[in-house]
Amino acid sequence: MKKRLLILVSVLCLVFLAACNNSDSEKSTDNKNADGQVVITIWDYLAPDSSSDEEQKALIKQYESENPNIKFERTYIPFADLKTKLLQGIAGNSLPDIVVIDNPDHQSFIEAGVFADITKEVEEWGQADKYYPGAMDSAKLDGKYYGIPNNSNALAIYYNKKMFEQASITKTPQNWDEFAETAKKLTDGDVKGFAMAGKKSEESTFQFLPYIWQSGADLDSFDSSEAKKALKLIQNLVNEGSLSKNMINWDQSDVLVQFQTQKAAMMENGPWQIPILEKDSPDLDWGVFLMPQDKNAASVLGGENWAITADSENKKEAWDFLKWTQKPDILGPMHELGGRLPSREDLGSDSQYIWQKDENVSVFMEQLKSAKPRAYGTKYPEISSNVQEAIQRAITGEEVDKVMDDAAKKIEPLLP
Repeated sequence: MKKRLLILVSVLCLVFLAACNNSDSEKSTDNKNADGQVVITIWDYLAPDSSSDEEQKALIKQYESENPNIKFERTYIPFADLKTKLLQGIAGNSLPDIVVIDNPDHQSFIEAGVFADITKEVEEWGQADKYYPGAMDSAKLDGKYYGIPNNSNALAIYYNKKMFEQASITKTPQNWDEFAETAKKLTDGDVKGFAMAGKKSEESTFQFLPYIWQSGADLDSFDSSEAKKALKLIQNLVNEGSLSKNMINWDQSDVLVQFQTQKAAMMENGPWQIPILEKDSPDLDWGVFLMPQDKNAASVLGGENWAITADSENKKEAWDFLKWTQKPDILGPMHELGGRLPSREDLGSDSQYIWQKDENVSVFMEQLKSAKPRAYGTKYPEISSNVQEAIQRAITGEEVDKVMDDAAKKIEPLLP
């Protein structure tokens, strides 16, 4: 309770901002519209025109068709803004019924009182043991369920096959030295060998953590020589011209554009980009390979969870929808559409789906075997912010040793 109060106090400064927007601060007391339908509100950060956005729209459309008594009102909120919006929602009593939340952020918002305890519902559902343990654990705190996983993913490296051929590169790099050399060979003027996200948001932490783990370090050894080697790898790619300095302004969608327009020969990205490449760049000859390693093979476990807010007036209807989305015959085709990988183990091994049949998607399923969760407790958002700051400082020219020493001092007391 004390921690929750501290979190709530920390966001009181946002009350004024929340109050300035009447549509956010006023909550309807009637959960039905003029047609007698129950209105379920959803917030998510699934970017317009992305494959995950297409999946979300398809889910909503199909459910409304099968359940004419339900009407959804969905609001897109940019990834970098969703956390602030949730905090404003607490202060202004203006939260939606359902939130799509990045799985490493789930626990911190449970502690803040945003999400409803649905332990009884999940236990009666009886499907929790069908999921990868790490994915399901991300929606729990102190043994109780506050949501369910929707999808899992990992990062791997996409590459332009034509550019590899033109540079006489016959195999994909397996380790850091080979990767740096390959990126250098592929760099030609404005065309960079590699692109990754470094914008000051969770996406940059997401894309950088694999290198920390590959080095043999972790966030509790952020000032170690191994961890510093990881950030120096990225800084050196920038200094050598193989990675654009503009990466500190890029999110993962921007990275995709660099790859699609052939301004980058390789990119670090997730499986959700595959449907976009197939649809929008049909003439681009590309492939995917596992992330290069140093001491260890590693990627990062990503994905989103569904959660119902604590103050929702439509908990039953919201839970019915969440259960429906997890039916294998719904989840499988929808995840194919959305370029996502399932959090359900039984679905992940089903040979009828693309993640078992397609050579590129199957790389991501293989990469999941070495993907680690961002399991750093309820203070993870603050931890991540310090990692993001370190990346920004290093890429803009500061000395890596000092940057990581400074960050380690801030991160250590936040770790569980």
